Amino acid sequence: MGIVVALLFLLLALRQHLFVDSHAVNVMFWDQWDFYQPLFDGGGLWDMFSRQHGPHRQGLGMLLTALLAWLSDWNSRWDAFGVSFVLIAAALAGLALTRRCGMRGFGLVVVPLLFFNPRQYESFVAAANISHGAMPLLLLMILCLVWFVENRLLRHLLLGLCTFLLIFTGFGLFAGLVVPAVLAMELARRLRKGMEGVLPLWLALAAIACSWLLFFHGYRFDPAVQGFTFPHPRPGEYLLFMASMLNNFFGITNHGAGSLVVGMALLLFLALIAFIHGRQLWRHGLEGQGRSATLVVLALFALLFCCQTAVGRVVLGWKAASSTSRYVPLLVPGALAMALHLAGLGARWRPRQLVAVFALVVAVGTTRLHRADISFIDHYRSGRLAWKAAYLATGDMGKAGELTGFLIYPAVMLDERLDFLRGKRLNLFNPDGLP
Repeated sequence: MGIVVALLFLLLALRQHLFVDSHAVNVMFWDQWDFYQPLFDGGGLWDMFSRQHGPHRQGLGMLLTALLAWLSDWNSRWDAFGVSFVLIAAALAGLALTRRCGMRGFGLVVVPLLFFNPRQYESFVAAANISHGAMPLLLLMILCLVWFVENRLLRHLLLGLCTFLLIFTGFGLFAGLVVPAVLAMELARRLRKGMEGVLPLWLALAAIACSWLLFFHGYRFDPAVQGFTFPHPRPGEYLLFMASMLNNFFGITNHGAGSLVVGMALLLFLALIAFIHGRQLWRHGLEGQGRSATLVVLALFALLFCCQTAVGRVVLGWKAASSTSRYVPLLVPGALAMALHLAGLGARWRPRQLVAVFALVVAVGTTRLHRADISFIDHYRSGRLAWKAAYLATGDMGKAGELTGFLIYPAVMLDERLDFLRGKRLNLFNPDGLP
């Protein structure tokens, strides 16, 4: 079975890379003009690491983006390939994690199916941002592996470090809520029972608290959507939004009653996983319970991400906004939690068969993209290529938009930044960076 898993992994990773090669375009697009600002300004490492983009900061992903920009003369295709390579690294870490959690044999095929889900196409064809989903996913897999470190002090120091990186890197910030909750529960349990070993917990919690204080230094509230309001006048749409997000991950794109029942069941399943394994941690503690700690973190992370996205984006319409492709990488933890929980059920539940069925459901839902997805991909590729050709021919951003009916940035002229790129022969002005 190891050969089958390895072969599937390689084939899906290759498919992802070929997709990037076919559809990524070397012209900066939309959000890239914003989160690249520290590079335009010649900022230092901290400026890049702490760059706020919408509600999150860029963190470790921005440092990798800067390195790729330096190596490639700001070739936007490298950003898309960077996302792809980070996802591959996350999938490898995910394989290691599933094995530590006890999954063996054919069930491991679920890992490449989840991590190379083609429904995350927007991460490659639009404004490729390593920090948004790919890097937080990799860091989260590494953090979960840390639960299995036997040395207690080392484990908690590494948890503090990983949580710091996650807080600052894209929507990994939700790990900064989940991990201290798990640690605080363990601390309360030990204090209640008069047990030793609380110092590492205090150190980790203090490190995470300092990380949040640093994160909020100079932070500004930015929902990144016009018309944001809380609470939403129709609060029930929050749940519909969250259910639809999970459905989209599994390839269910319609919003009928039956589909919404499936989405609600998935939400309930994640909540149940968090409760079952949270209770396990409360009863038995963290020592020797790396699997339960992992499942709690993965399930709660996915639930918090769904909840935050619903709160921030429901104003755009729960049907349209919930199916956004770029959310898919950040839902991998939730789907992985489902697979790991199924694999750990008792023998009478036939866990191997359950995981095989789960893998089949994932494969059926994500093997092919829907017509709307293909239209989106073609529109963004052809639009960026057409705009780039028109701009290079006219030197006028507004005219390029009029000629092509396509915008690379909303409403604002980018003449200064385009002049910067032109003067240094970067990005679309680099003749060796085609297309």
